[in-house]
Amino acid sequence: MNTVIADMIHLSKNLEVEIYLVGGMIRDLLLNRVSKDLDLVVIDHHRAFAEKAAEKLQGTFVELDRERETYRVVLKNGIILDFSKIRGKTIEEDLYERDFTINAMAYNLKEGWPLEEEKVIDPFNGREGLHSKKIRHLQGKAFQEDPLRMLRAVRFMSQLEFELEEETKELIRSHRNGITTVAGERIAEELFKILNEKKTHHYFSIMDKELKLLEKIFPEVREMKEVGECKYHLLDSWNHSIYTMKVVESYIYAEGFFEDHIREAYEVHCDEIVAGNHSRLQLLKLGALFHDVGKPSAQRVDDTGRVRFKGHEITGAEIIKEYGNKLKLSLKEKEILYKYIFLHMWPLELYKKNDVSGKTLYTLFQKTGKETLEILLIALADIVATRRILDPQEEMGMFKVHIEYIANNYLTRYRPIEEISSMIKGEEIMALLDIPEGKKVGEVLEDIKKAIYFGEIAPNKEAVIQYLKKVY
Repeated sequence: MNTVIADMIHLSKNLEVEIYLVGGMIRDLLLNRVSKDLDLVVIDHHRAFAEKAAEKLQGTFVELDRERETYRVVLKNGIILDFSKIRGKTIEEDLYERDFTINAMAYNLKEGWPLEEEKVIDPFNGREGLHSKKIRHLQGKAFQEDPLRMLRAVRFMSQLEFELEEETKELIRSHRNGITTVAGERIAEELFKILNEKKTHHYFSIMDKELKLLEKIFPEVREMKEVGECKYHLLDSWNHSIYTMKVVESYIYAEGFFEDHIREAYEVHCDEIVAGNHSRLQLLKLGALFHDVGKPSAQRVDDTGRVRFKGHEITGAEIIKEYGNKLKLSLKEKEILYKYIFLHMWPLELYKKNDVSGKTLYTLFQKTGKETLEILLIALADIVATRRILDPQEEMGMFKVHIEYIANNYLTRYRPIEEISSMIKGEEIMALLDIPEGKKVGEVLEDIKKAIYFGEIAPNKEAVIQYLKKVY
């Protein structure tokens, strides 16, 4: 990073252009946080400067907004430089147009590098906000100009572990309807950054209870608060769901909760990037939060007067699909979330039936597939979140053993054959059995998987070929 900034200083001298480092980079430097994003305000010839910077740093030049004349340079090491022209006549006027006081600081690079704190331009007491750990809006129209700033406020809270000023909270509450005008992909960007933090449940709760924002983004939240209390649930569906997310986070970040090999499998699996920069862990948390989103639409009262929610996983899966569309998530992300909601009851049903036979688990794994580990964790958190409220002293060890047993079977017996084509390809089967491409090839591959899973043949290519010669 120091090399990049040194290059910017050198370039500004050669081009005789004044340039300021502004916003989040200043904030993070003063907090001793690592940052890979640089916001730069260029006084004159900002497009030409950005193009020269891309050339010098061997980065990719991108025009972000032609009307506002903002440009981006993306470096191969992941560092991003955003260049914009000054808004107003002075840097102070430019800073006044920003969102929060902690982001309204600047540093003139002619002062040299490393940054000298006493030379930071701080007209709105951003440093005081850093010391007091408070996030405060800059001006009354901040959330009218860009309603997404309401979510950005919570994102900064989660990343910095700061609090919101009371006036800022009140301003967000009064302008919360504005969030409905923001494009879904912009909302998703902020939500997924919050989902990346360790106490996501806490900040989603703040967005709901203190800021009244979530029900504007996800309308079913209001309905979830009105249903769910029954023989087995002392909490409404929404507060139960927040608690479920909290339990998921407590397990996924815990040392020693699962057996080491299961914990390690979760860590590797949840780090997988699904699409863009969204990980399985972020989707897992979202799935935990909305696992009961279908309960309002599924609520029924039976002949005995008992409230039931049969089929809530079916209606919930359809609702989560719509949320995925609204947030402009990828097809793969939507499919994963759908599967979380649709199948989250299966582990409990098997527990009630006391059925973990090989045949039953194989059928389960066929359905849950690569999302098996997440679905098991959502099921565990769901039950724990329910039972702890009913009886805080209840021992939940048996259900945990049940979940671990299924996870072990998946990891040791099913996952190695999940991608059976890595052992033998469809083309090889076609040649060996002299059959054409089509449905039959898929059926043979499935037979091979079953034979290996149930211990009929060894998990290697030679054994598979001998099996095919014998059976077919």
